[in-house]
Amino acid sequence: MPKPLEKMEGSGLHVHQSLRNNVQDRNVFCDVSDDYGLSETARYFLAGLLYHARAMSPILNPLINSYKRLVKGFEAPVYITWARVNRSALVRVPQVNPQKLDTTRLEIRNPDPSCNSYLAFAVMLKCGLHGIKEKLPLPPPTEENLFAMDSIELQRSQIASLPDTLGLALDEFKKDAVVREA
Repeated sequence: MPKPLEKMEGSGLHVHQSLRNNVQDRNVFCDVSDDYGLSETARYFLAGLLYHARAMSPILNPLINSYKRLVKGFEAPVYITWARVNRSALVRVPQVNPQKLDTTRLEIRNPDPSCNSYLAFAVMLKCGLHGIKEKLPLPPPTEENLFAMDSIELQRSQIASLPDTLGLALDEFKKDAVVREA
């Protein structure tokens, strides 16, 4: 259950994703010259996840109870951003160990254990690949604690939020052909 207790953190299903080129035997998300260790391909993939985040919500968070977990103050992501150390960001980029470049990955933090994992993985992969195919622009990272920002600061920073109900998530799903196709 995503949120079994009202005053406690819920149960997340954080998913770590990377892409591998098996011909060259390497992780294509890795670029050691980048501040975050991310290649251009990884940045496009991440942009795809962010771009489709609202429409992916009913797949990754399929229950009414799922949206009780996705609220401010309980370490679950609410805002559509990315960062390295920011626990309020939707997607985190774990620190890359220079001796283990194959561990370069993205961690999407909103899925919960009530989702159908086959559908969830399919939709996340499709949206990430759409970002690569369309070369979607990646917004800058947000390392600040988003829960400490007020609505004016969030609006000024153009930070959108995930839907806060299953009904709103379904409305977003209906408008997104890429997510529906997945």
